[in-house]
Amino acid sequence: MNRVSTDQMNNDMQFWLRRTEQSMSSMENRMARQEKFQNLRDDPLGAARAVRYDSVLQRLQRYDKNAAGAADLYKVSETYVRQSLDITQRLREIAVQGANGVYSKDDQKFMAAEVDELMSELASLANAQGPDGSYLFSGSKLQTEPFRVIRGMASGGGREVITGVMYLGDLGGPESQVAQDSTIPLNQPGSDIFWAENQEAIANADGRDWRAMGDSRIAIDGQAIQIKAGDTIYALAAKINESGAAVKATIDPRTFAISLQTTLPHQMRIEELVGGAPGSVATAKPLQELGLLAASGLPPDNFAASARVTGGSLFDVAIRLRDSLNRGDVLETGGLALEGLDAGINNLNRRVAELGSRSERLQTVMARLSREIPDTTQLLSNERDLDVTQAITDYKMLEYAHKASLGFAGKLFPQTLLDFLR
Repeated sequence: MNRVSTDQMNNDMQFWLRRTEQSMSSMENRMARQEKFQNLRDDPLGAARAVRYDSVLQRLQRYDKNAAGAADLYKVSETYVRQSLDITQRLREIAVQGANGVYSKDDQKFMAAEVDELMSELASLANAQGPDGSYLFSGSKLQTEPFRVIRGMASGGGREVITGVMYLGDLGGPESQVAQDSTIPLNQPGSDIFWAENQEAIANADGRDWRAMGDSRIAIDGQAIQIKAGDTIYALAAKINESGAAVKATIDPRTFAISLQTTLPHQMRIEELVGGAPGSVATAKPLQELGLLAASGLPPDNFAASARVTGGSLFDVAIRLRDSLNRGDVLETGGLALEGLDAGINNLNRRVAELGSRSERLQTVMARLSREIPDTTQLLSNERDLDVTQAITDYKMLEYAHKASLGFAGKLFPQTLLDFLR
């Protein structure tokens, strides 16, 4: 026999009223946020999928912003490189005119003065800064002016002019992630762009009997190369050629000296790293022993004094042109100077093509992201967004049930236990 009391009816009614009110409150919160679930327990699987989709969407949006920022930076960089190309083209025109042999000494000095002004503008372009104030052509040293201009008196100039330009940046540079496992460099080092000729460094030591006395490591243009104890000069050259650096190593068949030459115009950076193989101690410095590097100094200015280094930058070629014009040396103007300018123009055209190809790649990346972002957004919306029409219908049903419960309670609670016993 079940016992019926006033408290039982009151408690049951309050329980169901509170439960309905909680459902209404939860529905109101979900309609306010326009999301299907307020807590993870409302739909654990849907919440898990929504979190994954939201994470993917945020990454895609970040990739899209990175790609757009890189594309804008490429446009700025390409503008400066194209202006440098125009200046180099004008320098070539001057070299062709100066090599004709029909101009007087004074005319050639006037040409040399124009070369000085063009060289100053070229240095200004090489030290260009991006919209954020960082230098475009300094590699990873974004706040370091990449080229230091050295001024002095040149032979036949009669005034202070540019006598040298040093690159103070380094290799590499910042990269931007544009896909899950894909990055793209944001700039090119100035030692690559503003270089004219293939650089060559020739040692003076006979290496036919050379053997590495211990494990060591060297780096060429940032590519680390492991040298093992007992390696010969031919093994060293083979490892350099297999390293992936844009440098070719050869052994002179007469002097047996090692020679390094760039395969693309740029300034070589060669150094001997501290430490050999993991867990071992470097006991040899092969490039010093072979007479290629000096015992002191930092790359790229660490070649041995006895080593022969050839190949210069655009500034070196322009200085060579100006000095030959000041001297009235028609042969050098139309020979080495003109040849160096042609090499510089070819290199600048190559760098413009590289920037253009990267821009095209970024356009493809942004086109792909423009499709992936809406698709992922739709998937996230399907899992997380609330069907407002259905939610309003459900809320009204709860509201009607709640009002009916309140009306029934109003009629039920005034009665006593005696009313049930009648």
